[in-house]
Amino acid sequence: MEAKILVVSEKSDVLKAIQKALERDGHTVTSSDVYDTVITKCRKENFDLVFVDVLMRKIPYDRLIPDIKRVSPETGVVVVTTSAFPKGMIDDEALDIGGYLVKPLTQSKIKKATRHALRHGDLARESRQLLQAVTAAKKEWEATVDALDDPIFVTDFDYKILRANLATFRRLRKGVKDVVGHKCYEVFHHSNHVLDDCPGKRARDSGESASETISFRGLKERLTCNVYPQILPTGGGLVHHLQEPSASTEQQAETLAKYERLFDDAIIPILFVNADDYKVVDANQKAIEFFGYDPVEIFDRDLEDLFAPSLREVVINNIINQIENGEPPLKITISVHDRNEIDAFVIANPIEIGENAFLEIFVIPVNLMSGSRR
Repeated sequence: MEAKILVVSEKSDVLKAIQKALERDGHTVTSSDVYDTVITKCRKENFDLVFVDVLMRKIPYDRLIPDIKRVSPETGVVVVTTSAFPKGMIDDEALDIGGYLVKPLTQSKIKKATRHALRHGDLARESRQLLQAVTAAKKEWEATVDALDDPIFVTDFDYKILRANLATFRRLRKGVKDVVGHKCYEVFHHSNHVLDDCPGKRARDSGESASETISFRGLKERLTCNVYPQILPTGGGLVHHLQEPSASTEQQAETLAKYERLFDDAIIPILFVNADDYKVVDANQKAIEFFGYDPVEIFDRDLEDLFAPSLREVVINNIINQIENGEPPLKITISVHDRNEIDAFVIANPIEIGENAFLEIFVIPVNLMSGSRR
């Protein structure tokens, strides 16, 4: 890919060697040996790459490089040194150096250093874009039902709990295995049968919403239970929303509207995974569409099953290293269920509910990330 490159050196042979090698590859190369000119050029022209010769009398390289990065953060820097110059004397991490070019200069060395530095710049840009995308995704996620303090859970028409928000688990002080798959009257009322005043029963039988203020033994408090019949991917079901008895109708409607955004409006695929056995316990609508499974097929599926066999070990190991070692997420090619190949980052966000550990898995397709290198 063609790039705009600046060479900062007092040596005409350095400029000529770099210019000759890179212009043949289609790159645009200019030069300067004056500090103010270098900074002005970097600010106005936003170079992809700057070669900085450390052996200059006029401009101290360790002063110049930070100033280049200050006015043009996306610009990569390659330091030109002599073979006798100890690399360890340069704090490459502090100066954000993308590579070294060691004299005597050859076309092969120059081209190799350029390719490496431009690739380093691409990766740094992708990392910044990834961070922005993850931040936006987490904000989107946190703005939905899991940010609500009210317990919300979904059951089928047999009162078996299909999913619940984090507030439900926290208020119950139970993990997913102790809630999902169990009858709601067992979990919330410590009962072996449906209560006589259960609004869920009324909503199921009538097909209309129902509300009742009742005592919840499992929560040790009295709450208003609002139940709304829903058509779920797996069949009919009931959405239960628990609130303080004083909550107004408008507050109830607002909370339910936020709930309905959870699986439909998230901007990227998100999976909720058990950290012990890596099984999917929940998925938003984008994840269901992205991986190409029917809704009933994705739940309780091993996380690794969602990726091509050749990628499973890489993905799982990277997720583990993200959590345990702070390793950055890798960009990988995902072969989804319909056999399309999509470049994406897979990011793991650990969550604890009571004594149980879970993971939010964000799948961020590269084509959703804003910005690209010129």
